[in-house]
Amino acid sequence: MSKRLLIALAASLLSLGLWAQNLPDVTVQDVNGRSVSTLSMIDGQTPFIVTFWASWCRPCMEELAAIEDAAPDWTGDFPLRIYAVSVDDSRSLSNAKAVAASNDWPVTVLFDTRQQFKQAFRISSIPQVFIFDKNGRQVYTHLGFVPGGEIELLEKLQEAK
Repeated sequence: MSKRLLIALAASLLSLGLWAQNLPDVTVQDVNGRSVSTLSMIDGQTPFIVTFWASWCRPCMEELAAIEDAAPDWTGDFPLRIYAVSVDDSRSLSNAKAVAASNDWPVTVLFDTRQQFKQAFRISSIPQVFIFDKNGRQVYTHLGFVPGGEIELLEKLQEAK
């Protein structure tokens, strides 16, 4: 293998390692408009999922519907904790709240109207899902929606346990 190829490979692996991070401390809003620290997601006992979505994003709606359908089958020896973080801005917040209220998603819905949480992860496209271990360390991420992807999410969540 050439020296350049080895250096490029090492840089790629290093960048992957740097991409994994701890959950950032950002303030978002709950459905009642109260401020919530993202660090409150960490309980020191169970891993959790954070998925970023928007009211205008069809793949996001498909992903959340798939999670809703699969959630009853996700029984295990730890509670299922999923946070669906809307990246709708303040102008479309009422629409995002209406979408969330009209669905029976098995998630805690949060709103990142200032998009600070989204920016902390350098998200440029949604839906994007992150799995964190019990200590808030990122262990997995996935961009986009693929039917059946919710099965992989559960597997990764169980591995993070």
